[in-house]
This record gives sequence, structure tokens and C-alpha cells, in this order.
Amino acid sequence: MHWPSAHGHFSRHSSQASALVIGLVVALLAIYPSPLLPLADAYQDLCEQYPILTLLTAHAPPAAIALLASLVSVGAGVGIWAGLEALLRTHRFNQQLRRSAAMAPPPLRQVATELGVGDRVTYLAWSQPAAYCYGLVHPRIAITTGLLAQLDEVELIAVIAHERQHLHRRDPLRYLLLHTLSAAAFMVPVSAAIRLRQEARIELAADRAALTVAPPGALAGALLAVLTGPRQPAPGVAGLTATEARIAQLGGRALLPDIPVRLVCTSLGLAIVVALAAVHLATSTSLVAMVCQYCVGTT
Repeated sequence: MHWPSAHGHFSRHSSQASALVIGLVVALLAIYPSPLLPLADAYQDLCEQYPILTLLTAHAPPAAIALLASLVSVGAGVGIWAGLEALLRTHRFNQQLRRSAAMAPPPLRQVATELGVGDRVTYLAWSQPAAYCYGLVHPRIAITTGLLAQLDEVELIAVIAHERQHLHRRDPLRYLLLHTLSAAAFMVPVSAAIRLRQEARIELAADRAALTVAPPGALAGALLAVLTGPRQPAPGVAGLTATEARIAQLGGRALLPDIPVRLVCTSLGLAIVVALAAVHLATSTSLVAMVCQYCVGTT
């Protein structure tokens, strides 16, 4: 699975903008903590009713906990929403594949059977060249007419072996989880780069599996054939598409998507802002009265 370069740049820029906005909001909350007070009051009440909570939160004062809980809640909410939306899109696409299934031609059935996935292949009478591993619980492999027409037997073996690795490792589910976790961590700019890097690792592993049964030239031919095909339709579907890392691996070079230093620095900067804001809220003289009897700072 590979997102276009434009998507990667957009994600990085949007993540940096999100980090800047979050940093400003956190700084404002540290200076004007009024929006946090209702949540801090609720935490204080729970703390006094259930003292074990103070141990679980390392005796942190209510205002600081309110700030951190707010950030975690926003991230969790965004992640859950993105995960559900992606799950719905994936389900719809998977249903489309199942409805479009046709009788597989003998060459496809033969190769799939030889590779041990004869009963897990879906043939699609679609003109666009594409191959997918789809299905979160019981994954299957989908091959289109457009792709099959462009492949010789050895290239077809490479494609199915690649998708077979996705199937065995349940990569559609892994892609969906990566998408959800990355969305939940939208405040941390480096998370998008880490996701792209992990997705590249998954694809490289599938290519290495394909290379155990097919020569590099066959896999390269399959990649070339699919270049004109559609981009990945849903996060929970693993597809055969070309990436810089995969082409480099075929050439004998190790190459993974980079993690830009600016994203790392931005993420660290945001972490510092949040930490300073939490410390300020924990030590602010105007909030001393909110510290419960079990928290640090009481006498």
C-alpha cells in the first residue's frame, strides 16, 4: 500500500499546522485555565472518593490532569471517528469486490492453487489493472481482468505470492489499525511519517516473500503493469502498487520513507509546551486550593 507523494506532503504540512494550533491552545489554557476547571473539579471529586486514582495518575494535581485528559480525549475521539469512517469505507469496498466476483479463468486458478490460495482468490472483470488483499477477518486476494491481461505466468506468480503474504499476515487489518492510530496521534506531526514508514515495511516484506518464488524481473514487471491502476481505495485493503522503497529493494538497495527532522523537532516542541503547561498548572498559586488531600503539595 502506498499513498501518493502529494498525500504525504499534505499530511506532513497539516500535521505541523495541527501541532502549532494545539501548542497555542495549550499555552492559552495554561495562562487562562478556566475551561479546564470543570474537568479538574470532577477529577478532584473522583480522587477523594477513590484515592487509588491518585496512584494511577502519579499524584498529579487536578488542573494538570484535566489538561492531559483533554488532549487524550481529543486524540481518542479523532482516532475513533477516523477508524469508524475507514472501517465503513473498507466494508463498502469489500462488498463491492464480493458483488463483482466472477468465475476465475483457468490460468489464475492454476497459479493460485499451486501457491496454496486457490480457494481465497476473487476474480474481477474490471478493466483497470489492480490486485488487492481484502477482508479484515477472512482476507482474500482479488485480481482484475485488466491486470491479468498484462501479466505473463511468472509475473502472475509474483503478484499472487505478494498478496498471499498480505493474506497470511492479515495486513488489511494492520493497515486499518495503522490508519486509526495515526489519526488519533494527529497532534504529533511525526506520527504520519512513522505510519508511512511502517506501511513501506509491510510492502517490502510482501515483496521479499514474492521473491522467494519469482525472479526480481517478474515482480518488477507486475509493478510496472499496476502503475496505471487506481490508488488504494480504503485503509483496510492491501494493494499491489509501486513505491520508491520497493523499487529500490528490487535494485538491491535498502530505502525507506524518511522521517523529516522538522517533524521530529515539531513533535518534541509540542511535547515540551505540553509539559511546561502541565507543570505551570500544577504549581500555579491560583490553583492550589484545587489540590485534593491525597495529591502532592498538601500538608
